[in-house]
Amino acid sequence: MKRLLCYITICSLLATSCASHEGLVSKTNQGNYEITEIKIKGAAYSTPIKTENNTVVLGTHKKSIYFLTPDSIKNVFRTKLWVHATPEIVYDSLIAIGSYDGNMYFFTEDGKIHKTIRPGGRVFTNPVQLDDNWVSFATASKGLWYYNIHSDSIFLSPIDKFTHGSPTKLGENQVCVGSNDKTMYFFDKNGKLISSYNTTGWVMHSKALPLSDSTIVFGSYDNRLYSISSSGKLLWFFETNGKIHASPQQFTNGNIICGSFDKNIYIIDQTGQKVAEIPTKKRVVSSASIFNNDNAVVGSYDKHLYILSVTGEVIDKVCLYGKIFSSPIILDDGSIFCATTNGKAFFIRKRN
Repeated sequence: MKRLLCYITICSLLATSCASHEGLVSKTNQGNYEITEIKIKGAAYSTPIKTENNTVVLGTHKKSIYFLTPDSIKNVFRTKLWVHATPEIVYDSLIAIGSYDGNMYFFTEDGKIHKTIRPGGRVFTNPVQLDDNWVSFATASKGLWYYNIHSDSIFLSPIDKFTHGSPTKLGENQVCVGSNDKTMYFFDKNGKLISSYNTTGWVMHSKALPLSDSTIVFGSYDNRLYSISSSGKLLWFFETNGKIHASPQQFTNGNIICGSFDKNIYIIDQTGQKVAEIPTKKRVVSSASIFNNDNAVVGSYDKHLYILSVTGEVIDKVCLYGKIFSSPIILDDGSIFCATTNGKAFFIRKRN
């Protein structure tokens, strides 16, 4: 009995000690960069966003939604299950983010809860603002939800299987979303199916990149990056040697950048021809962020951020000592924010 009590006491002390590390801030220098590290709870699979006041919002697998500044945790909200989804700013200033607990949460910029809805099904995806009234997002309930926060009305456009990918708005009247039934769907803003395109692998998490109001590029678990029209016509595909989970991004010169499970980052032109192939040592799940006149920053499971030119030159690398699944973002002051799967968030500023 004494041994049991001793064991329980030790475990309790360890738990208290671990919990106290949340919010711990440390600063180091690495090469050309000053790095501020903030300890958070749980692996970061959610991609962060920044608010107008430059607060970073991020979800983690320890049932937490963080509101972070370069110096501290500004606020934290606990959910009932994982937060894998990416937040989005909707209705001018509200921040919407979903959770595996089936809720879509709406926050003010300072992290105070404004509204919670429970549409049905775990929420994997970020919402997208369609117009002044409607936002759209997908859940495990096999469909694309349309929600009006003003009237509190909601309806579902059915999809054959659960949807882990995020919707993209096209022009003023369309939205597209990929699904685990290996299909990219195009709906109008009223939820009517316009067209679709079938791949041979899941469209798991790759959010479509609009090249125009009628053309998109997206990745699939069949190892391909596709370009299709909103009428469902294939324009081209680019083949890699691994699944594509990341969302493609575009430089201002038109080149497209995207990583693959084959451990490479690819830059291709708008016709699907390869411009550059940048090897890393592990799979690339993170999506790129474009900054500073056509440079890009991309994370890899090899624990490094790669800073690249538009032609694929490796300008620099930053080690974050944890696998990078979440995508980095660029803040207003030009610094980089990125979080890792080992419970750490980083503000990375280039030194003068």
